[in-house]
Amino acid sequence: MRNTIKKLVHWSFTIFIIFYIITGFGITEFRIIQTITFGLLKKPLAFHLHTILIYPFIILLILHIYLTLNKKIKWKKN
Repeated sequence: MRNTIKKLVHWSFTIFIIFYIITGFGITEFRIIQTITFGLLKKPLAFHLHTILIYPFIILLILHIYLTLNKKIKWKKN
């Protein structure tokens, strides 16, 4: 069960990082991202998503760090 949670958090964090980077580029390099996404991700939408994604990003970052450090600390105790 714990291993499944760790995998879910790590993969979710990876997906959020990729999406966060894409929306960030959608703000700064909006013409390129708009072309790549076939007009789906325009600058205002990218800015809105980028702003909203910071909260789950921070939560996943904290969980990722906790699960990684918790594993290393337990390993050193044994």
